[in-house]
Amino acid sequence: MAEEPGLHPDRHPDPHNAFVEQAAIAGVPDGPLAGLTFAVKDNIAVKDQMFTAGHPLFADRRASDSATAVTALFAAGADFVGMAQTDAGGFGASTLQTKNPAAPDLIVGGSSGGSAAAVAAGHCDFALGTDTGGSVRIPAACTGLYGFKPTYGRVSNDGVFPLTPQLDHVGVIASSLDILERSARVLLDADAQNENATKTGPGTTPDRLRIAVEIDRASLFDQAISDELDRAAEVLSDAGHEVVRLAVPGRENIADAHGVIVLSEASAIYADLTEDQRNNLGKAAASALRHAKNLHAEEITAAWEWARAADGRLQKVFENHDVLISPTLPIAPPAADARRIQLGGGEHPVVVGMTLLTCLANLTGNPVIGLPNPLSRVLPRTGLQLLGPMKHDEALFGISARIEADLAGATAP
Repeated sequence: MAEEPGLHPDRHPDPHNAFVEQAAIAGVPDGPLAGLTFAVKDNIAVKDQMFTAGHPLFADRRASDSATAVTALFAAGADFVGMAQTDAGGFGASTLQTKNPAAPDLIVGGSSGGSAAAVAAGHCDFALGTDTGGSVRIPAACTGLYGFKPTYGRVSNDGVFPLTPQLDHVGVIASSLDILERSARVLLDADAQNENATKTGPGTTPDRLRIAVEIDRASLFDQAISDELDRAAEVLSDAGHEVVRLAVPGRENIADAHGVIVLSEASAIYADLTEDQRNNLGKAAASALRHAKNLHAEEITAAWEWARAADGRLQKVFENHDVLISPTLPIAPPAADARRIQLGGGEHPVVVGMTLLTCLANLTGNPVIGLPNPLSRVLPRTGLQLLGPMKHDEALFGISARIEADLAGATAP
């Protein structure tokens, strides 16, 4: 890998502010990702590049070495184009400093918003992000892209600035399902010696899938999103799959538990900072850490109990089903400057609404692929998330391709 001479950020206009720093580093001459380009979220280390995690406190910090995931991509032949913007510390779901190339008036999502913007604007084919409560899948959904969060432990977190180590995942945002799969397989293979890795190949996708489609009995989804989900269930059933509608109980309680766990774990990450240093963190991070001080041990214990219960319920779903389909977001992406949204009859902070449906897979560790719904009639298209059984990451790509094709077939003239 070598820095390409003569390349300067001025030669690559960035009107959406997708990057904190642009660069050009080539991967090996050949490999499974040769010819593809990628960006990296600014909380994942790339040697000699900015590594600020979005914090003013770390504005001058540069990485001394590359994260395991980045090294794997270079070894597979992918070329690096720059460090992408993030919500400070990964605490948010907005990336307010970055514009949405797919819909300028709408939020780009976060915290991997710069990664999504870099792909959506055509700067690169795919981008690395981190996903602690949906931070890869949310911006992918806001920009009409594809996102992947692996099974917890399948992709190394070495070289990642942590938010909540027990929930943090390195993931990918890509312009197509094919590129998403190609890049994800490199990351999964790079960690193949991990005891959590799948030991068998991806196998063959069954002709008749056993599909669970979430039904919104708590009235949390916008009507248009509920209607699209109903239509997806109908199309997949007509395509010959076994489709069952089921509710995911306690969605709001799961989200509350996730929020408590994130704050309590993140508080430990930043515990050694002085008061002056805390005041020099990003605004969202500083605010979150102040809230963390008010948590009681009982709240944290109860949150983990909720997480374990949700995990148990979800794993039972996969005893009889190959995949669970849910919306990525319960609402359409809000306006770019939105701070609060209407959700389930009440008003909530944006981060609550954006992570309501995504955070479950972080608590359980299940793999998820997010894709734009071919049946959607809005732009960017509404996101669907496909959750699979633990450690079945490779198989989930085959399932997702089959489902996407069946849904797309229903829209053909």
